[in-house]
Amino acid sequence: MLRRLVWGAGIACTLILAAGGYWLFTAPAPYVPLSDLDPASVSMIAVGDQGSGDLQQWRVGRAMERVASREGRLDMVVFLGDNFYGKPLSGTHDYRWLTRFERVYSGHWLSHIPFYAVLGNHDYPLSQQYEIEYGQQHEGSGRWQMPTNFYIKDFGNVDGRPLVRMVFLDTSAPRESLQQQIDLIDQAFQAPGPAPVWRMAASHHPVRNQGKHGEESELVTRLLPVLERNHVDLLLSGHDHNQQLLLRAGEPAWVISGAGGQRLNALNGPTSDSAFTATRAGFAKLDLSASQLRLAYYDDRGELESGYRWARNCPWMAKGCLLPEQPQGGIAQVEP
Repeated sequence: MLRRLVWGAGIACTLILAAGGYWLFTAPAPYVPLSDLDPASVSMIAVGDQGSGDLQQWRVGRAMERVASREGRLDMVVFLGDNFYGKPLSGTHDYRWLTRFERVYSGHWLSHIPFYAVLGNHDYPLSQQYEIEYGQQHEGSGRWQMPTNFYIKDFGNVDGRPLVRMVFLDTSAPRESLQQQIDLIDQAFQAPGPAPVWRMAASHHPVRNQGKHGEESELVTRLLPVLERNHVDLLLSGHDHNQQLLLRAGEPAWVISGAGGQRLNALNGPTSDSAFTATRAGFAKLDLSASQLRLAYYDDRGELESGYRWARNCPWMAKGCLLPEQPQGGIAQVEP
């Protein structure tokens, strides 16, 4: 009797493993975008340095789906670079597209939204060309969005104005391309036509950083001025494997969300610029409307770590506008 039970359990385990392997390595069906979402609001998750393929990446992916289901809205994910660690991709049909993207991010919400990606230093010198081709050719589920290595995209609409205009940068490209990207930022925010309500940019490397990688002087001296003169509200970045929110008067809010799956990096001690820092795996979520932005940091269980609100009519820059939420959902007042 015992032998039959053991034999039956072994057969069941084999069938479960076979089914799991079939699901993991079978090409995904084309995704069907969510419908009936109100264009007057946009909800996005920002996460970087996720492409390890380790259990931690899967844990963060499950937490992203959990938070979207609990909050009832998600329009897109922004990948902040280092999308594939280890040896370079061999092409657009490399099995790691399944094990580090397609199957990791699934569920009622994640399976039906686009993922807008920027390139990181670990995506160079070879993987980046296949990441661009994967987007251009609508490979896999079609969720991967990367038309080129730097680009502009509008999201949402309020009274004929884009709710969000985001410039996706490639700070891992050869530095001779940096001037092209500076010109692209000027073009995005100075072109004729209705001005966006919120102005954002996304890059792998942060401009301000209190992690082990520190700041890159060329980004501070060249990228910061163009962000300031175009009144960019936030820069989303990764590179340091942790979570940071850094605020300096007159500068964009520096949102670092590089804890998506790779081994974590320690942080330097907090300074007066530190609104939030954490050496924990997780991600950031931004919910935007014409009147306000909510920025929240979550851990790899989907638990809220810290939240902030920014009223669009606030006359100050990030240092005085981005106000921490109180646990009961109120807003703590801080001096601008």
